[in-house]
Order: sequence, then structure tokens, then C-alpha cells
Amino acid sequence: MSSEFDILRLRVLVSFLNEKDELCTVTGLAKMLNEGKQKISRQLTSLEEEGLIDKSNPRRPKLTDEGKKLAEYYEERRSIALNHMLYEGLDMDAAEHDADVWAALNSEETMQMIRNSEQIYHAKYILRRKTTTFKGDEFCSYLSDGDYTFPFLFYREGVKDGNNLSMANRGFKHPCILRVKDGKGEVLLKAVSMSAESSKTGKEMQGKIRSLEYMKGSVFVKAEEKDEVISFPANVLDVISMGEGIGQILHGSVCLKMQCSVGTAHMPESTAIFTIIM
Repeated sequence: MSSEFDILRLRVLVSFLNEKDELCTVTGLAKMLNEGKQKISRQLTSLEEEGLIDKSNPRRPKLTDEGKKLAEYYEERRSIALNHMLYEGLDMDAAEHDADVWAALNSEETMQMIRNSEQIYHAKYILRRKTTTFKGDEFCSYLSDGDYTFPFLFYREGVKDGNNLSMANRGFKHPCILRVKDGKGEVLLKAVSMSAESSKTGKEMQGKIRSLEYMKGSVFVKAEEKDEVISFPANVLDVISMGEGIGQILHGSVCLKMQCSVGTAHMPESTAIFTIIM
């Protein structure tokens, strides 16, 4: 089945869901969708064979229960895709055309990524109107349960050789995950091996971050560790909202204390500022 056929299939089903019954005929659909009557007729026949359209009254075809479920499924995907493209600045005509394509052809993984983006846009919009500084869990309270990915950076406490980026950036997989459940969040970082030249011997050393503590109030608290994934609660993040509209970002930070193992040896603890960019 061609992608063109799939897209028209979506448009016909959604038309049955949203338009008046008298418009959902071969002639009416052909006019609304700017398609030939023969093409619409073939589409209706195919939908009838799939059990999605009831043509027992040829002048008033209608959706079956299964057809309504599929039309609502497509409508949700189309709405999410359309809102996403409009937010990103695409004009309405192009967005409406491409929303049909996305809704018909995108994988579930891609659509879930777009849904997550819409959740984030909505949360940022609400918080922009309320406050410019808040804790991480306030942001999470506006998100549905699930995993959200965000870029992050580790900064040194001080500048060294004109650079304030920490070596810890190479010690974790990018991006990090913000896991939300019941309005609460936790940040998940997966430790990975990293290499560095020894300042004493000049030899390359392989190491991995084995222990992490996060600042809570005025004390450091040990983070949870499981299968090389280190996690800490989002409510310790101090978040600042900056910019407006599509340029708005949320900048959440917390001080972390880490220890790296090289073979059986443990390196001295180092402290860095973890910053998640949302």
C-alpha cells in the first residue's frame, strides 16, 4: 500500500469523524479533500472491506465502531503533530499538510517523542506565566508520567586554564533522563568509562564514576545506584526560566560530589555543578 493511499485513508476517516454526515459521500469528500471521485470511491470500498466504514446505506456511509476508534487515533496523532509544527514556527497551510503525513506514517516512537515535546512546551508556558525560579518538581508536576530526555553539562566550581567545563561530562551517557511519576521526578545518569592522561606518569588511564552525592539543602546526600545508573530527585534542582516563546529554556542546577575508580584505586572526590537544560 502506498504512502499516498495511507494519507488519504487518514483524511477520509478523520473527515467522517469531524464533518456533517451529508458531506461524507463520494461527491462531498472529493470536493472537501480536492481529490477525484474515483479515488475517493476506491478508498471507501477499501475501508468497507476493512470493516471501518458501513455502506449499507450507500448515500449515507458511516464509521463502524472500529472505524471510529481508528479515526480518533489518527485525530490525536494529527493534533499533536500540528501543534508541534505550529509551535516550531511552520505556517498553517504547510503544518496542516505535513500533520496528515506525520499522523499517517510516523512510528509510535516518533509520535511519543513529539507528545513529550508538547508536554514540555505546555509546562514551560505555564511556568513562564507564574514564576522565573522554582524547584525541579514544580516543572515535573505539569508533565505526564514517562521518561523525558534532556541535554546536560557539568561545570567546575572554578575556571581552570580558561575552561570551566568539568571532566565529568565524559563520565556519563548523554542526554540524561528525567523520569516522572505522579508529578515527581528523578534525574537518571548512566555512568560510562572515560580515559584521561595521568598528570604524574603521562599514561592513559581508564576510569568510571562509581559514587555520587547531591546537595540537598546544606548537606550532601548519597544518590541511588543501580546497574551503573545513578539517580537523584528532581526536587533538588534549582531551576531558572530564561527567554520567551520558542527561545525559552529552563536551566536547572545542583551541586554534585563524585568519586571515580581507576582499576581498584579510587580517585579523590571532585565537586561539579550539574546543569540540565530543558
